[in-house]
Amino acid sequence: MKFNVIIPASGSGERFRTRIPKQFFQLNGKELITYTIRKFNSINSVESIVIATKKEYFKRLHKIIKDNKFQKVIAVVEGGATRHDSVFNGLKVIIPTDDCYVIIHDAVRPFITEKKIKEMMEVVKDCKAVIPGVKINDTIKEVNKSNIVLRTVPRKYLWEIQTPQIFEYDILRKSFEKANREKFKGTDESSIVENAGYKVKIIEGEKTNIKVTTKDDLKQFDINRFL
Repeated sequence: MKFNVIIPASGSGERFRTRIPKQFFQLNGKELITYTIRKFNSINSVESIVIATKKEYFKRLHKIIKDNKFQKVIAVVEGGATRHDSVFNGLKVIIPTDDCYVIIHDAVRPFITEKKIKEMMEVVKDCKAVIPGVKINDTIKEVNKSNIVLRTVPRKYLWEIQTPQIFEYDILRKSFEKANREKFKGTDESSIVENAGYKVKIIEGEKTNIKVTTKDDLKQFDINRFL
């Protein structure tokens, strides 16, 4: 099996309240995205890494790649107006081979463990599409436009979804092409694959695999254990 990684990194990170996007915020002297790239660059079965970001950050990203000797990064492509567009731009530069899979992972989820990535690589052999998630334990309410509760949603089968998300190349490519024809924009890659009629398997994720949104997110736990 051959795995190709796409890292969308075009977010502006307004809630992070810094001059630069949060993926370039320095933690222990390294940008957040550095830790993310490193996790995949160190895995033998990863063939290539493609990063999608805004053109104005190409130079900064190329320096990070060179300084850290991330030899598996084969391309930095321009991110689109949406996550959907950024991932598709990355998908277009991957040259598919036999038994080819694509991993999509958020640039600002640097705490994913190598153990979980490898576990997902094993699971996807059988199901062709796998995503990680954390079961929801809190009570969930559905409301109307006036924030009046319509109903309490049964939480037994509800999951909070994370990345990385892994798909067989042909499934992901066909799903994106269908979504583009229909002008369907999913909130993540699995919703695009679901829209195309494919089944997606969820496995237990990691509570520490947080998506960094604010600086307070970096105070939740001993982050150094996961970098």
